[in-house]
Amino acid sequence: MAASVIVVSAQAGSGGYTIAHQVADSLGLRYYDWEITSEAAARAGVSPTEVIAAEHVPGFMERMMRRLGAVSSVGVEGSPTFTDPSPAAWGNALQGLSSDDYRDFISRVVLELADRGDAVVVSHAAQHTLAGRPGVLRVLIHGSLAIRAERLAAEQSIEVSQAEAAVRQSDKDRAELLKRLYHFDWADAGMYELALNTDNLSLDFAVDTIIAAAKAIP
Repeated sequence: MAASVIVVSAQAGSGGYTIAHQVADSLGLRYYDWEITSEAAARAGVSPTEVIAAEHVPGFMERMMRRLGAVSSVGVEGSPTFTDPSPAAWGNALQGLSSDDYRDFISRVVLELADRGDAVVVSHAAQHTLAGRPGVLRVLIHGSLAIRAERLAAEQSIEVSQAEAAVRQSDKDRAELLKRLYHFDWADAGMYELALNTDNLSLDFAVDTIIAAAKAIP
């Protein structure tokens, strides 16, 4: 395979996370999503919920950065379970770090994973951090609001109206976060080598397409 790193960015309800997992399994690649921040949090002596809270509160990561120092390795087996940040986590997040610290910290971890190769990296602005890097395939998994809401409603057994509101909020939060921290539009197709609308595509077809594209990357 020519691409040693596959970056997947997925809209809520698009099936992108399932697709990313299947690509990793099919190619025997390591899968990284929240494992990135979870491992870093463990080494820094903070909880994963504090790291999640930091995404939304400018100024969290100074305490973590002081305790963590340079990130030397990231290697986590399995995916942690995440809950909404508690009031205490929000309070801790307010005590320290700048948005620039958070961005630089996450970017360092993403770059280290890319150096290792043989990885599927989901989210964490990797499509921006790894732009122009040889051997990287950046993929956007997206779809219409209506179809994504229907999919989410079925997955979570909620009303479509609730799912639509959740999808809208997810889109808004993701766009604002990446614009604030990284200064780019994550829905811009120009950020990717491949964009797949899963409204009328099976997840298996999407997986096969990504694998074929990865093999074709020069």
